[in-house]
Amino acid sequence: MERRKVLLLGLAAAAALLVSTLVVGSMAGENRACPAMGWAFVGDVELSFSTPPESVSACFGEGCTPQPLTKNAEGKWLVPQSPPYLTPPVSITSIYVDARTSSGKRLTRALAIEAESTGEYPFGRECGGPFRFKPVQVVPA
Repeated sequence: MERRKVLLLGLAAAAALLVSTLVVGSMAGENRACPAMGWAFVGDVELSFSTPPESVSACFGEGCTPQPLTKNAEGKWLVPQSPPYLTPPVSITSIYVDARTSSGKRLTRALAIEAESTGEYPFGRECGGPFRFKPVQVVPA
């Protein structure tokens, strides 16, 4: 009889421990390990002008030499992340723009490139996800 009491007490203690662990674990939320990877955006950087330019040159990286651009079929100024606009290794955080207006004014400036989420979170919101660059606003000083 004594042996049975010890066994029942042991089972009761194990059940209480299991229930406590489940309750505390569910209150703590989901503990997730995010994959060891980063997200890169390799698409074009769009330049958006407040005053339409006649010509535009641009490049990525400090001390780079701006290269001429042409508008795409939709009338957008897009800078590809490839040579001659990009000479690796460069971290894409800013772009150097040299633009000329029809009146002959010249605008040369290094501008920050901002990123935004695509809204996709393949591994959960807490792990982050892919991003894209916002259009870079080019306005006269």
